[in-house]
Amino acid sequence: MKKEKKYRKGVASGNSSDTVSSKAKTTYEQAFMQMNRMQKRGNKSIYLSPEHHERLTRIVQIIGDDKIPLFAYLNNILEHHFKVFVDMITKEFNEKYKGLF
Repeated sequence: MKKEKKYRKGVASGNSSDTVSSKAKTTYEQAFMQMNRMQKRGNKSIYLSPEHHERLTRIVQIIGDDKIPLFAYLNNILEHHFKVFVDMITKEFNEKYKGLF
């Protein structure tokens, strides 16, 4: 069974210099396939589509040599996302947040 490729517009540009300085270029594995301060799974659940779960699992298995758990990889992705988009998230949050009084 052959899967069709889905093309989506990304939020961030594909230019690697936007997120990684030229002096400190790292591989994807170095950036995301590392254990972080969270050494075990938390008690919160998240739900992913089967397609995303399969894709993320394969990335961890192949690029990460199956050495880190999926929760650590997802945590690293989210840490990166929040660093890259902190200004945009803060601006839009503050524009939409209305205090009670």
